[in-house]
Order: sequence, then structure tokens, then C-alpha cells
Amino acid sequence: MKKSLPQVISVDEEKCVNCHVCISVCPVKYCIDGSGEHVSINHDLCIGCGSCIAACTHKARSWIDDSRQFFAAVKRKEPIIAVVAPAAASVFPGDHLRLNGFLKSLGVERIYDVSFGAELTVKSYLSHLKENKPKAIIAQPCPAIVTYVEIYQPELLDYLAPADSPMTHTMKLIREYHPEYKKHKIAVISPCLAKKREYQETSLGDYNVTFLALKEYLEDKGWTIKRFQETPYDTPPAERAVLFSSPGGLMKTVERESQDLASKTRKIEGPRTIYPYLDSFAGMIKKGINPPLLDCLNCEMGCNGGPGTGNLEKPLEELEYPVEKRSEEATRIYKKGVILKKKSNKKSVAKVLDRYWKKDLYNRSYANLADNFTIKTPNDGELKKIYHSMHKYDDSHLYNCASCGYNSCLMMAKAIFNGLNKPENCHYFQKEEISREHDIIKSLSEKLNGEIVDTEALITSIHNIVERVNVLSLNQYANLEQSTAAVTQMIASISNASKISVAKREALNGLVDIAKQGESDMTRTVSAINGISSAMSGIGEMINVINGVASNTNLLSMNAAIEAAHAGSAGRGFAVVASEIRRLAETTSKNSVQISQTLANLNKQISSTSQISSKTGEIINGIIRDVMELSGSLNELIVMMQEMNAGSSQITEALHELKNLSGEVKDSHESISSAMKEIQSSMQSIRNISDESVRASRL
Repeated sequence: MKKSLPQVISVDEEKCVNCHVCISVCPVKYCIDGSGEHVSINHDLCIGCGSCIAACTHKARSWIDDSRQFFAAVKRKEPIIAVVAPAAASVFPGDHLRLNGFLKSLGVERIYDVSFGAELTVKSYLSHLKENKPKAIIAQPCPAIVTYVEIYQPELLDYLAPADSPMTHTMKLIREYHPEYKKHKIAVISPCLAKKREYQETSLGDYNVTFLALKEYLEDKGWTIKRFQETPYDTPPAERAVLFSSPGGLMKTVERESQDLASKTRKIEGPRTIYPYLDSFAGMIKKGINPPLLDCLNCEMGCNGGPGTGNLEKPLEELEYPVEKRSEEATRIYKKGVILKKKSNKKSVAKVLDRYWKKDLYNRSYANLADNFTIKTPNDGELKKIYHSMHKYDDSHLYNCASCGYNSCLMMAKAIFNGLNKPENCHYFQKEEISREHDIIKSLSEKLNGEIVDTEALITSIHNIVERVNVLSLNQYANLEQSTAAVTQMIASISNASKISVAKREALNGLVDIAKQGESDMTRTVSAINGISSAMSGIGEMINVINGVASNTNLLSMNAAIEAAHAGSAGRGFAVVASEIRRLAETTSKNSVQISQTLANLNKQISSTSQISSKTGEIINGIIRDVMELSGSLNELIVMMQEMNAGSSQITEALHELKNLSGEVKDSHESISSAMKEIQSSMQSIRNISDESVRASRL
């Protein structure tokens, strides 16, 4: 059966920063939707424990009670009576009876002590144990626990105590034994937000008024509780049950009736303990190892530290001390009627309770709300797909760091599968995204830097080749001059060869001039490329900034995990972490703008480089053509020399030198051709990088 539950917690969307600390402390997590810019609550899954209110340091969470309606009702002088929770002794230490005076000053006609209702509750529990002999009883004064069982552990419904809570016992007592107040509305002065759920389900109670709302009302008026007179309750006094608001209060009250049962009672409180315990309770029952009575409360400090008390910042002993003092006073009241001081108050209390306890009057049933829980579990294929969207590809990527607010990567993936969160809120996802962006920029930087180095080497190679051709040409010319002087009989032929060599020497000198011009242009290329390098240094600095952001983000996320793990009051430190993360995000945004500007300048530099290098390529092509012509002419000269009938060693040596010169020229030609191909390849790489830069600047 699906059922809508009253809203007891609200979220201020403007104040919420979606930091997920609320998810980290929530016992049922999937009632919170963190997929948007701010979180929202599915109230039909929320158990109303109030843990998120205490953890939220942005004041984005607030409680919802009926205090406004209550104050309006008393102002209209509507007939109202009140039942007051025993936590009053802790909220107003030493002055809990003055609270009664305050309520009566507002127009409340009668005030009943819920502690007496707690005495009746213990009697109902013992009656159930005696008559029905259940395998276990889960105490249910805490409505958050009742809602948890109804929605998340419906198999435990048979073990929830089939008796009303102390508050509902008190309200039924009023309706049954004080018929004159049957038509009066009942204001429940409560430490709890979830009590409203109980009133709706049992159709008892009209206004859930938290102690915190009363304290705020007094402060607004400029009043203190000392202003009002002490006023006794309109119910018989309670004895040990005044301890019900403290952890173990039920167990101590049971001890008066049965020490054996008290010794077997298990006391557990706190959301980090009680709900995992309840998850395993059915298994305990099957194994026969469960306690017969489970004394459990949602709040770690009991009802004295409930979300509606305003006591969350106080130490435990400060909350417990006034309650203990009240217990001592209540015990003395009952002992006044006992002749033997050492005799137990058991009989005296029993006489009073018998006047207000009736079989089946305080019975309670529960609703199975399992249909409210509609969260789906992904299959293996769906889970793998979700993990991939989070950049998680194997088990080593499942950090289970809890920085997302969930206890594990599996729970986060399940939330994403149900549309309750998104991969961007995963710490590992953010880390990988930053790392990938860093790698892209680093790769671009290295690629450009690499091209600059290759181009410089290429320029040096071309310069060396040109110089080598120049030196070799001059040397061979000198050798030819010497050979001509030695072979006089072949002067005509040598003279002709000399003319050809001189002509080619001049051609080589022209080639050198052209090469020098190419060198000058290539120097300009180097200068332009150095400009690119300078521009890229700006990117390098920005990479360092991004690396710093990644490092800080990693450290802050680890702090978030630690803060999330401590929950409760410790969770407030996460506000500092969240603020720092926003500051880092702003820094990253500013640097992104600078990166775009730098890349734009880089594009201009690359364009200039492309133009200069293209011109240089044309010059080098001219060099290649001239060298090819030179090679052909020298070959002609060699043929001519071979035709000569020369036996002189000097001519032979000259011929040998010419052959070497031809080989050197051919090698130079091949080197220059290879160099030209490298230049063309480099220019294509530069153009590709330019295109990448343009795309990056647009992003």
C-alpha cells in the first residue's frame, strides 16, 4: 500500500548548494534527490529523523511543526489541552514545571505528563510479553523508527510493540478517563519532528509543537522561562519513566518490574547504529540470538537531543543531569507512601497505573508502506554502463570514498540509475575529468614543443648542407686548377673543362647566395616559432594552475569524505570545504578565459609561421633545382675528362676528386630533398595543431 506522508522537513532552494552532506548523514539516502542544482526530498520515503537539519551548515534545511497553528489557536481561545514530553526536563533544566506555567498563560487548560504515559507503555509491553510470548519486541516510542520499519523493513512489523507510544498512551488516557476534554484539541509539546506522522496514523493529536518553537517564541517576546510560576502536571506523577527521554530509559523502567528482562534488553540509539541493526534483526530472530526487548531511539542522545529541542550543541552530560535529578525526585515522591524505605516502589506505582490501564485500550497496529519504496536495482549490464559514465572501468576505480554522500560507489550508481544523482557529483569522475583536460593540454604543449625542436634541427641541417656544398665546390675547383697546370698537352681540353668548372663554381656561389637567403627566411621562421613557444609557455603556466586545482580538489574531496563519515555536528566542517571548492572553480573559470586568449594569439603566430615557411620551401626548391643542374654539368665534365688520354697521376687524382665531388653533390641533393620533405611534414603538423588550437579556443 502506497501512502503519502506528511512533510516534516523543508529545503530552502536558494541556500542549498547541493553539497550532499545531507545525503551522507541520511539513514535512508534515496529519499534525497541530488541530481539537480539543489537537493529535494521525497517525503514518502523520508523517515523524519532530522539528521540532515543538524548536518546542514548552510541553513538550507528547516523543521516543519504546527507551532504557528497552535499559537494562532490559543490566540483565538480555542479549547486546547497539552501533553508534554519528558525531554522538557532537559530543554528547560530545573524549570520544566515553569514550562507548564507558560503554557497555561497562553490559554492551555490542562497539561499532562507524557512520563506517566511511558509508565503505562511499560505495563502494556509486559502484558504483551506475558500473554503472547512474542519472539521479540521492538520498542516504538520513536516515530522515525516506526516509519523506517513500515517502509524499509516491513518484515519486522510483527515485532514492533503492538502498543501505543507514551504520547499516544497519554492522549488515549485523556479521551478515556477525562471525557470532559474529549472535544478539546491536543497540543503535543515534543522534541521530535516525526511525531506528526504518528498523529496522522493514529488520528490522535492536533498540533505538534516542538520545544525549539516554544524557545523561539519566548526569545521573540523577550521573555525567559523564569518569568512563569512552577505549575504541576494534571496527571498522577511518574516514577522511573521520567527517564524515557534518555537512552536506556525504557530499560531502567523495566528493571523495576523485572530485573531478568532488563538484563536481556538491548539498548541501541543513533542513526548510524540502529538502522543497520534493524536491517539484520530478522536474521537474528531466525537464528534465535535476538534480545527479547529492543530499547531503541533514533537520536544518539535520546529524545533529550532530538531535532526539536535545540539541544544539539550541548554535551550529553549536560542533557542527562537534569533528567536524572528529576528521576531522583520522582522516586522520593513514591517512597513517601512506603513504610519500609528499602522496599521497592513497584507496588505503589502499580496501584496508580491500574486505575488508568485497561486491556486492549492502548493497542496499536501499523501500516505496511513497502510500496512507497520504488527504488530499482540495476542489473549487471546496466550497472556497468553507469560505472562507465562515471569513468569507472574496473574494480580499482571503485574508491568507495563516500564523498558523494553515499557509503559506496554501488549506492551512488544505484542513485544515478534511479535519477536521484548524476556522475558529475562523483569525486572520481571529477578527478578523471580534470586529469583528462590536463593530459589534452599537456599533449598539445608537448606536440608544439616537439615540432619546434624538429624544425630547428632541420634548419641547422640545411645550413650545414649548403656550407658543405660550398666548401666542396671550392676545393674541387682548386684541384682542377692544379691538374690543368700539370697537363700542358691537354691544355685546350683542360681549359675547356676549367671554363665549365668556373661556370659551375659561379653557379654554386649563386646557390650559396640563394641558400643564405633561405637561411635568413628560415631564421625568421625560427623567430616566429619561438613566438609560438612563448605563447605556449602561457599554456604551460595555466596547466600548472589546473594541476593545482586538481590537487586541491583531490585534497578537499578527501576532507569531504572525512566530514561525511563523521556526520552529525562534525559534518559542519564541510561548509569550509564547499566554499573552497567554489573558489577553486572560479579560479579555473578565469584561467579558461586566459587559455582561450592565449590560443587565439597562438593561431596568429602559427599563421605567420606557415606563410614564412612556405616561402622558404620555394627557395629551397630553387636550391634543389640548381644543385641538380650542377650535378649534371659535373657529370659532363667527368665524361670529358675520361675521353682524354691522360696518364698523369695528377689528372687521375683530379678525376678522382671530381668523382667524389659528384657523389657529395648527389648526397647533398638527397639530404636537401629529405629535409624538404621533413619541412613539409612539419608544416602539416603545425597546420593540424593550429586547427586543434582553434577548436580548443572555441570550447
